[in-house]
Amino acid sequence: MMKWIGMLSGFVGRYLTYIVFLVVLWAYFMPGAFLWSVPHTVTLLGIIMFGMGMTLHAKDFKLVIQRPKEVLIGCTAHYTIMPIVAYALVLAFDLTPELAVGMVLLGSCPSGTASNVMSFLAKGDVPLAVSITTVSTLLAPIMMPFIVWALAGQWVEVSFLAMAMTVMKVILVPLAAGLIVHKIIGEKHIASLSKVLVLISAFGVLTIVGGVIAINGAKILELGFFMVLIVLAHNLFGFGIGYFVTGKLGLGQRQRHSVTLEVGMQNDALAISLVSVFFAPAVAIPAAIGAAIHQVTGSILAGIFARKMDAIEARKATAAEAVPAPAHH
Repeated sequence: MMKWIGMLSGFVGRYLTYIVFLVVLWAYFMPGAFLWSVPHTVTLLGIIMFGMGMTLHAKDFKLVIQRPKEVLIGCTAHYTIMPIVAYALVLAFDLTPELAVGMVLLGSCPSGTASNVMSFLAKGDVPLAVSITTVSTLLAPIMMPFIVWALAGQWVEVSFLAMAMTVMKVILVPLAAGLIVHKIIGEKHIASLSKVLVLISAFGVLTIVGGVIAINGAKILELGFFMVLIVLAHNLFGFGIGYFVTGKLGLGQRQRHSVTLEVGMQNDALAISLVSVFFAPAVAIPAAIGAAIHQVTGSILAGIFARKMDAIEARKATAAEAVPAPAHH
């Protein structure tokens, strides 16, 4: 049984990008298959966050103390670049209030667990990526309501406290529960459980995205290419500015790659679940499009970064060979 789960988990991990697209098509043509999930969005996200909590280690928090500069750069870049770019796009394209709030909400999200997977594929600094995801997620109950209130308050009434409480309930409680369960179960069993957790998280994310497409499918098609381009621009600006800023701040190549992926990728499922509590369904459109786009661009960028790291390693190896050995007398 575990062997089968391991194989399935590996398959889902490798082909998640394609699976997201299949789910989007399925939900569009057969919305009935996903409508059940809409009222349970918050619960599904709680399950995903619990899974994330179970995979965290004490060392993920230690890194924050050992390398505060890099974690701080990652989190600050994430929470400044993404909301500002989102707001700029909203103003530049004069979006409707619902889509404007949706873009700001998407820009205010912490980075999701997908960015950690991409960091691994990119041969980046995975512990740093996990630390940035963890810290930006822990900051989310304050940062998200604040950013939405500051940037989207003109289009929608935002109760800072109510939103902060919901984000806490959806994120911190399941995260903490996951950490505690990890502690109780112990390292040995977590390894075998992690494959199951990957499947549960993937199921949660896919169902949440499916639910949004089931409700908003027609509207998304109507907005079509226009909204896809805006969400894509938001994501690519995040990657581009993130890469530029980390270079200017003198981070190492592996760290740059990880921070860049952390900046540009959002926890789309969190934005979608907040919509189900606070906003009209159409507000979820940018995040639903983002869920598909981030998988694709993240995978492509991770591939580019991995090739770059291979080239650097190869250059180092050649240079090492070129150095003559000291002569023995």
